[in-house]
Amino acid sequence: MNKAFGRLCAAVALCAGLVAHGEPVRLLTEDDPPFNILEDNGQIGGVSTEMVRELFRRADVPYTLTLMPWIRAYHIAVTDKTACLYSTTRTAAREKQFRWVGPLLNNAWAIYAGPHSPAGMRSLDDIRQSAIGGYLGDAVAQYLIERGFHVQQINDDARNVQMLALGRIDFWASGVFHARYLLAKLKQPDIHPIIQFETTSLYLACSPSLPDATLQRLLDTLTAMRNDGTLERIRRRY
Repeated sequence: MNKAFGRLCAAVALCAGLVAHGEPVRLLTEDDPPFNILEDNGQIGGVSTEMVRELFRRADVPYTLTLMPWIRAYHIAVTDKTACLYSTTRTAAREKQFRWVGPLLNNAWAIYAGPHSPAGMRSLDDIRQSAIGGYLGDAVAQYLIERGFHVQQINDDARNVQMLALGRIDFWASGVFHARYLLAKLKQPDIHPIIQFETTSLYLACSPSLPDATLQRLLDTLTAMRNDGTLERIRRRY
């Protein structure tokens, strides 16, 4: 009986070791420049991707990396025990769904106006009855919807910019980092921020089943990367 019990304990310990050190973490992300970018050569780049790749390299944690639409990636992240999702805004609604590694970056939110937008808007209350474009599933859009704003969500943020330029929506809600990149790419100098209303942080959001040892190794490594200036050097390239 004692020998059988000992063999069972050894098997359990071996399986735990495989989960902690051998099974790759399934990294998931979306095409959301400049944080995560599907390059022309098919590679996944972007400021967050560079940070996460370096994090996993230094921590010596094996991983796979897949880019897919945000809604699908988020669904997998909350159901797959090996998954981590980035770049994820840490909100109260999401807090208990994940184990959090970060922050990677800070991200201000803003309302953007175009050439046909109503004038004189200086606060969120001023645009409460306006038609606002937002990205489907995005934390910025969800924040406004939860507070009663009229947000039209679509799964292509470039279309929001185009609709704002044409006057088909009154305003566009976006993170400043992302908006700056997208407006430059689409050459839309007449679209500009008018209301900044929140500053949040972007994280690597991991399954609650991520082993404690792996989580701690990632957290410690990220702290070292922040302290030695690695995160800031990567951020400045974007």
